[in-house]
Amino acid sequence: MKITEFMGNKVCTLMMESEGHKVKIEFMYSEMHPEILDYSFRINGNPSLQTRNIVNDLAEKRMQDIFYQLTQNVL
Repeated sequence: MKITEFMGNKVCTLMMESEGHKVKIEFMYSEMHPEILDYSFRINGNPSLQTRNIVNDLAEKRMQDIFYQLTQNVL
């Protein structure tokens, strides 16, 4: 996991593997008003639509977990 700063906001980038595909999760959040401002999931390969939906759901859940930990100063 890597955290950088962009335009006064924090950007978190991390990798995960799900359903046999590597997924890059990147999201921007504000420390002043704890909320996710923007995010993207990049899936390596060309999964089926069903697999893509499963991977997106798991990536979103992982992103929310990491965001919660970052805003609660767990990480």
